[in-house]
Amino acid sequence: MGPDDRLPVNQVETARLVLRVPTLADAAAFMGILWAPEVVERKQVTLRDPPGGVELAQRNTNDMIRQWHTRGYGQWSVVERATGHVIGCVGLYHPQRPWPGVDLGWIIHQSRWGHGFATEATRAAVAWAWDHTSIEQIVSLIAPDDQRSIRVATKVDLHFLRADVDPVHGEPAHVYEITRPSFHERWMTIKGPSRSAKS
Repeated sequence: MGPDDRLPVNQVETARLVLRVPTLADAAAFMGILWAPEVVERKQVTLRDPPGGVELAQRNTNDMIRQWHTRGYGQWSVVERATGHVIGCVGLYHPQRPWPGVDLGWIIHQSRWGHGFATEATRAAVAWAWDHTSIEQIVSLIAPDDQRSIRVATKVDLHFLRADVDPVHGEPAHVYEITRPSFHERWMTIKGPSRSAKS
């Protein structure tokens, strides 16, 4: 049985995006997204191996698919509804090594930067986690000077937790976190504050 068989059906749709479990066919698109020179230079993704060819991209994509089977959650391919193109990757990751917690990561193709796609995708990913998993805390490791990613994190209500280091490369990283909201907090977010009727 291949890695694409019996994948969980965890598709999420937003106004402009579809988040779906990756397929190996997405590997070529991920090469241009995850290995873009500026992305690598700014360390906006944590790479275990230096950028390579399509075989490495397929192995990495297969790892993303396997995470869904292993954990019951994972990273989605971000598809732009208007074009049908894979324009990014977003989701939850917890590697088989010491890590600060369930990690929320995102990356959008440079051609789509500045349009709010990262915020839209990450907000949907966090909402899905609260609705479909028992995760209590989500973290995100961000390079201290990566202001673009910090803006996205704070827009979806992640808060600075502490200065730390990247467990893979040992480089400085800031840990941001968000914790599961209580039922009351979520209800108030959906319905808004109640108003007392005037007598």
